[in-house]
Amino acid sequence: MKPSDAKKSVVDLVKESTDAVGGEWTLYRGPSAEVCEQPGGGEGARFVYILERAGADGAAPAADIRTVEDLWKSKGITTERFESGSADPLTGINGVDGPVTSVGFNAYPQGYTISGVSKCSDGDVAELRQAE
Repeated sequence: MKPSDAKKSVVDLVKESTDAVGGEWTLYRGPSAEVCEQPGGGEGARFVYILERAGADGAAPAADIRTVEDLWKSKGITTERFESGSADPLTGINGVDGPVTSVGFNAYPQGYTISGVSKCSDGDVAELRQAE
C-alpha cells in the first residue's frame, strides 16, 4: 500500500464519521506519520488522525454511538462499545479492521473525539514528515 492511500483511508473514515455525527469538529492531531511494522518485519508508515468537538448531554451520546457503529459496520469494521464503571459513565466505541487498523469514538459529555490509525504502508516516516 502506498503512503498516500493509507493516509487517505484514515482521513476519509474519520471525516465520514464526524459528518455522520454532525457538529463543528476541529483538528486535534494529524494526519501524522508514525513508524509501524510491516507484515514481513520491515518498517513502514502509518497515519494517525484525530478530530474533536464539544460533547453532548442526555441521550445524544448513545444515539451518536449508534450512528457511528452503523457506519463502521457498513465498512467491514468490527466494533466494540465501551462504558466506564462510574456513576456518570464515559461511553464510546472502538473498531478494528476494514479500511484502517483501528478507529475510536469517545462520546464523553465534556468532549467527543474520533481517532483513526491507518494500515501500515510502504514508506519512510522521516521522508513523509519532511513532506508535510
